[in-house]
Amino acid sequence: MDEEILEQLRERYTSGNLIVFAGAGVSAAAGMPTWKQLAEKLRDRARRRSADPGVIDEIQQYISSNQLINALSAARLALGPQDFNWTVDKELDDTGRDVPELARAIAALKPKLKAVLTTNIDRFLERAFQGEWRMIDRPAGDVAMDRCFILKLHGTLRAWDTWVFSRDQYDRAIFGSPLLQDAFGALYRTHSILFVGFGLADDNIDQTLARVRALSGGQPPMHFALLPKGVPPFRRRLLEESGVRLIVYENQAGDHAEVAQVLLGLEPGAAPPPHAAAPPPDVAAPPRAAPRAAQPSSPTLPSSPVAPHAPGATTAAPRPVRVFFSYASRDEELLARLEAHMTPLRREGLIAPWHSGEIGAGEDTARAIGEQLEAADLVLLLVSASYLASEQGDAQVARAMERRAAGQAVVVPILLRPCDWETTRFAELQAVPRDKKPVTRWPDEDEALLQVVREIRAVVTKLRPSLR
Repeated sequence: MDEEILEQLRERYTSGNLIVFAGAGVSAAAGMPTWKQLAEKLRDRARRRSADPGVIDEIQQYISSNQLINALSAARLALGPQDFNWTVDKELDDTGRDVPELARAIAALKPKLKAVLTTNIDRFLERAFQGEWRMIDRPAGDVAMDRCFILKLHGTLRAWDTWVFSRDQYDRAIFGSPLLQDAFGALYRTHSILFVGFGLADDNIDQTLARVRALSGGQPPMHFALLPKGVPPFRRRLLEESGVRLIVYENQAGDHAEVAQVLLGLEPGAAPPPHAAAPPPDVAAPPRAAPRAAQPSSPTLPSSPVAPHAPGATTAAPRPVRVFFSYASRDEELLARLEAHMTPLRREGLIAPWHSGEIGAGEDTARAIGEQLEAADLVLLLVSASYLASEQGDAQVARAMERRAAGQAVVVPILLRPCDWETTRFAELQAVPRDKKPVTRWPDEDEALLQVVREIRAVVTKLRPSLR
């Protein structure tokens, strides 16, 4: 194994910037079918159902060429949704099966791991994490801001309506919303991904890497893949062009035990992973681990805007949420009234608010605003026609949305006065008041501001535990 690449991977993990992307091999050691085996079972069922021989041949051609997403899509068309779903649910039911060692090794990383993505629909990963991390099987635009979740990109067992098996379903489910596409782009650009349990001939990882290349704008971040020895030159080049560093292991025993050892070795102070040579007789053999190699498994998605406290992290008291007010000068009176309503939050030590009115004489205004915006955990956009017309406000919105997409801040629009805000770049965010009636349109403006502050308190309460 390349020690330099292993050290780079360890640095990404200890920084809290690593995401594990788990493929079918994670479940294969527990006896679950790979995607190829699942496609073959579906083909055989279609044959028993006397499907058109031409359809059976088409499914087989896709299987033979490792176009497994197409194979599953063709099988679904041949069997019909009900029979297809029933067969998949039966074949991928992990009830009564032991959680494989590789799934446990991934769960052991939870102190610093940001998240887990998976194409598997079985429940091994949820069971390995013992319910401590949320399972997400539906898309939302706040994925880059969250932590401690298992995102099931192709759905979850029993919930047939969450399943995604074809490319067009995948694109609609994950990239149908521009806001969600920005969030996924931020994940791929700002975090390192470790691919585990994928094979050398896997169109699922090819699809993912193609998206990584597209979303990274030609400058892919550093990602990693654990693969058994035997990566051919063209395949290696394809992976490396996607920004993927290969960690190749010998797999001498054929059980991929080295994979779990690499993961368990990421914790600072852990023993280094084994190399190609077998351990000497007086050393206990490493625990057996997951994936038999390598085709894909089965398939979901994200939610929630804030980052729960990561298990195992420090228990020091969380600091106040840094709040940045972005507003137009015409709205200073409403800002002052909003600040007054937020006084209890400040007195309770929950927030540390700031706005440009606090800049002292002789200070560099642009620098002060820039520094405070970069440090903010929560950016409040005080929306009015004057604000939308302000070049400074537009620049602040642009930077706030960039930080939001990168998972660095929460952005909440507050509707002060009537204006055409629903055509802006933040139109897909949940604005307050929630009924989209601007504050100045309420019979009692203080009642409107009270509703706004209650919403802000809810955001702060969720966000604060993740801050140290």
